[in-house]
Formats: sequence, structure tokens, C-alpha cells
Amino acid sequence: MKIEQTTNLLQYLPALKDMLIRTVADGASIGFHAPVPDAEAEAYWRVVDESVSRGETLILVAHVGDKVIGTVQLAPSPKANASHRAEVQKLMVHPDARGIGIGRNLMIALEKLALENGRTLLILDTLTGDIAEGLYTKLGYTRVGTVPHYTIEADGSHGDTTFFYKHLIQESKSAS
Repeated sequence: MKIEQTTNLLQYLPALKDMLIRTVADGASIGFHAPVPDAEAEAYWRVVDESVSRGETLILVAHVGDKVIGTVQLAPSPKANASHRAEVQKLMVHPDARGIGIGRNLMIALEKLALENGRTLLILDTLTGDIAEGLYTKLGYTRVGTVPHYTIEADGSHGDTTFFYKHLIQESKSAS
């Protein structure tokens, strides 16, 4: 397995579309309702590719050969008072590759990438009760709280979302 930052997502487009469609079909709450049409998955990845090209998003892709098995995005804040902060977005692991540490390895690589880009505070959110909550906790993320009814599911019901943060380095405080 190789994890790499890429600036050309379109080289992986068929594999990325498949992973998105299968991940959502398997129950991932990443902003889509199942079933995700092929055209919607392609449009999504083309928008992400444009964001990466503009430098607004950084992305890591885990793959074995040309088979994409995972991905995660980092969205650095463009705000002047938030140049130390970034949002973790769309951690996905292909259903055929779950349970072998790909999500963990992607997050560790993402934290390194964040530090390389001067980002020391990461924030993220996930569906409350999702298996990802355990991963983030094990990686040292702190639960901030839960927002009830944050999402609207395909059946019209509402889903709760839990927010987390992690300081990648501890701010040194001088004694006064």
C-alpha cells in the first residue's frame, strides 16, 4: 500500500468513483445518499480536483497499484485569524479494505501533511455513533460535542453529528 499526496485526482477517477459509490452504499455518512449515481460521483471528484488545483484542498490517496483503497482531504482555513487551522474532510476507506489500518494510516499521514503546511489544529465531524468516532478518539482527537439533527437522511429522518479537534503540537505558554 502506498499513501501519497496528489494534485491530479483525475488519474484515479474510475477508482475514486467506485470507492465513493461503494462506501456510501456500505453506510458511510459523507454527505451523500445511497445509491450514489455514477454521474454524481464523477461530478463530486471533478469539483474536488478543481479545489486541489486551486490549492484550497490537499488530498491523500491510499492505493495498491491502480486500486484506490482510501482517501482523506485537508481543507486549510483561508481566514487570516485561522492560518493555523484546517478541517479534515471525507475520510473514506474502500469497503473491501476495511479493518486493516488504512483509515488510521491516512489520518497519521494527514497530520504530518498538516504540520508541513503550518496547520497545528485540526477539526472534523462524523455521524454520531459511527465507527469513526472510535478511530478519532484512539488517535487523540477530543470530542467537542454533538449537534442534534445536523443531517437529513435519505428517509427524511435526522442524524446527529459529533465534532472533534486535535492540537498537533502543544502551544508553549510562557510563565508571567
